Amino acid sequence: MKKKRNPQFTTDEAQTATLLVTEGWAGCHRARIRGKWYRYPRIRIGICDKEALEPAARVFKTTIGVHREKTIRCPPHLFPPDGLGFWEISKVGKPAEQLVEHLKPLLTKEFLKKWEKIRETCRE
Repeated sequence: MKKKRNPQFTTDEAQTATLLVTEGWAGCHRARIRGKWYRYPRIRIGICDKEALEPAARVFKTTIGVHREKTIRCPPHLFPPDGLGFWEISKVGKPAEQLVEHLKPLLTKEFLKKWEKIRETCRE
């Protein structure tokens, strides 16, 4: 009987899993559709260094966005012109669930425990 080998992960996937565990967070995203509110699980990574998010952008298959804040969060040279915000990338709903499922062997038990709790909370 052959042993099942671990799936092979790309460098981008390994870096994305590391970013999710260290800099990422999970939560519920609220959306209003035809007057009714729905909640979906969401994963998000937000950091000052845009270049560090590029591998995650390739894995998430989305673009890097801007999250503005009222207080200085990043050095001005990393988040021009004033440092009031950070770069972010996120996935919501089923694509987020599929991504976490794919990266599961690379994620920590603590992150996965929090993710399961968020999924349950968002369904209520």
